[in-house]
Amino acid sequence: MDKKIISFTLQLSGTLLFLALLHSGFLFARNIDIPIDLILMGYIINVAMAVAIYYMMVTLARKQNKNLGFVFLFGSTLKFVIYFLIFNPLFEQDGGLSKIEFFTFFVPYIACLIFETLALVKLLNEID
Repeated sequence: MDKKIISFTLQLSGTLLFLALLHSGFLFARNIDIPIDLILMGYIINVAMAVAIYYMMVTLARKQNKNLGFVFLFGSTLKFVIYFLIFNPLFEQDGGLSKIEFFTFFVPYIACLIFETLALVKLLNEID
């Protein structure tokens, strides 16, 4: 496997592990009861998708670097589709979407999006 992909995966995983601990600690400190499996699922799915998108971007950068932006946008769209197919039905089971449930998915989503954006900028700078 490529060193870029391994480095990206380790950095992203470490950062999101730290963020998940902060996120869970915040919820615990506020006595907010949300199943830990939903939090874990939110982080794991976002990390897996970010690594897959980055892998596609690195692979494509070697062949057709003109389409990297489209891969990035497709990945972001795919994440929203996953949210509406998996997470939204789970959150709607209790009758509505609370702010806590919303942030269960979108905190790791935003962190991964920042990582992916920085990685895309780095890839594009390496190409030039």
